[in-house]
Amino acid sequence: MLREKLTNIPTNLIMGFLGVGKTTAILDLLRHKPKNENWAVLVNEFGKVGIDGAIFAAFGATVREVAGGCLCCAVGLPFQASINRLLKETRPDRLLIEPTGLGHPKKVLEMLGNEPFKRVLDVRASICLVDPQKLKDHRYTRHENFIDQLALSDVLVANKMDLADSDAIGLFHRRAAKSSPAKAVVAETILGRLDIHWLDVTRNPLRRAIFPDAHHFTEIPGSEKPDRHLSTTVDGYQSFGCIFPSENRFEYGQLTTLLSSLDVERIKGVLCTDRGWFIFNSSNGILTETACPPSDNSRIEFISRQNHLSDISRALHRCKL
Repeated sequence: MLREKLTNIPTNLIMGFLGVGKTTAILDLLRHKPKNENWAVLVNEFGKVGIDGAIFAAFGATVREVAGGCLCCAVGLPFQASINRLLKETRPDRLLIEPTGLGHPKKVLEMLGNEPFKRVLDVRASICLVDPQKLKDHRYTRHENFIDQLALSDVLVANKMDLADSDAIGLFHRRAAKSSPAKAVVAETILGRLDIHWLDVTRNPLRRAIFPDAHHFTEIPGSEKPDRHLSTTVDGYQSFGCIFPSENRFEYGQLTTLLSSLDVERIKGVLCTDRGWFIFNSSNGILTETACPPSDNSRIEFISRQNHLSDISRALHRCKL
């Protein structure tokens, strides 16, 4: 029996810089999707280990990963193959794409709107989450990828409003008001909560990148091996990731003390501890942990501007039981 061709699958980019809450937002969208629909997620991470895919899989989502580089630059065969395989295996009613927080979305949007995906995908609104507090920091506001994530979005959302002060909120709305073309939606939220109807906002093809040639990075990793350390460097950021065999466990108290003490840009992990499995997440120096179903293995990723990740590795291993 011949299967119908895949056509006009609603597709959205969920964008935002490091630690803004993209993964949390996608998990929230998946919880609110129509029960009769099958959604798929293509996730790209700057680091080679790939944490978000493990998180989505732990919560029952259908996911495909392109890890170890910038999806926005590696839009040749790795990108095409990942989408094709995901579409053929799942035949989804909607596709969500999460580029790395260090990525530039221009090339992704261009490829999605051209062959071989032009008739297969119906590219709708691109959603960009912003942490308003970061708008006070020139390291972010002068970063070309950060600027163009905002510029190319149709829906611009200030996340983490519970942590934002009035000055930051004002900066967000003034920046949004200067957008040209005007944003279809400008909104505020907490905990990555997005209105599911925003996904069907029409994409404006007139949006243009301010830095169309920004950010060149093409490294895509090979196979992962247990208890292996993997690193990547781009745009002044260095990632360091560890994968541990499923039988490894960490002492919860030592682990949380270590992760809370680290001066890094970002921590994300799915780890087995003596108290069970947890998702560990740290941004702006605030560590959170959420109980989760068991994963195939333990894995964690650190992103830092400083070259001290080998010290972190040794400290992490001391937390193992």
